[in-house]
Amino acid sequence: MSKIISIVNQKGGVGKTTTTINLGASLAYYNQKVLIIDYDQQANATIGLGINREDILFDVTDFFTHIGFLRKAIIKTKIKNLDLIASSIKLANIEESLYMIPDKEQLLKRKLDMIKDEYDFILIDCPPSLGLIVDNALYASDSVLIPVECGFYAYDALTQMINKIDKIQASKDIEIEGILLTKLDNKNTLGYDIVEKVKFLFPEKIFHTIITRSSHLQEAPMHGKSVLDFSFNSRGAKEYRMLAEEILNNNKIPILKELKI
Repeated sequence: MSKIISIVNQKGGVGKTTTTINLGASLAYYNQKVLIIDYDQQANATIGLGINREDILFDVTDFFTHIGFLRKAIIKTKIKNLDLIASSIKLANIEESLYMIPDKEQLLKRKLDMIKDEYDFILIDCPPSLGLIVDNALYASDSVLIPVECGFYAYDALTQMINKIDKIQASKDIEIEGILLTKLDNKNTLGYDIVEKVKFLFPEKIFHTIITRSSHLQEAPMHGKSVLDFSFNSRGAKEYRMLAEEILNNNKIPILKELKI
């Protein structure tokens, strides 16, 4: 099985990149072959996986626009079973050039169709927007994972994201893999209010796993590591392993023996 999941929310700072890196590392830990696509011009997923931007020869823009650069853009990371297509500032200039292309929403899908069978999971770390770049990610994906910070403004953005997916579903089969509540502060009652509100409105779509605030999750990308590699027994590492297990179970994929970290 090969599954493409976009990690998407038009609001920034809700944990998209943190989730992409650590979910990818957790799936790889359970012996799944994973490709992460850094689809944000800020290249945070690239940096967070310890890749020096100056060392990148071909990035997601080259992958997106040039047939000959497909596999040249794929980088082996330090994590076994985890590959990366890196990003750069070049991605910022691509959107305007796409509007005159026929079937412009299908460009990324056509590229991923050529390589998707080489992976069990492809995770797309989307930018905080609802533009054509994100449309390409959604049309290329089998499902979406929506991180939602346990705060009021992030909750408001969730309803906009659901409406966006509903429109895409009119022309393409795409499911909501799940809504992931992130950055829950155990000391803040507002966070728990948001949890209950989201559970009430989307009871069938919310993950059981909740990602709480963690210093280890903040520190790990500064060292170019996933939280599993940085602090395997930390709360953040355990929560992302639980999320990976939940996704594998939901997709009826056997949880294979984990790798040694």
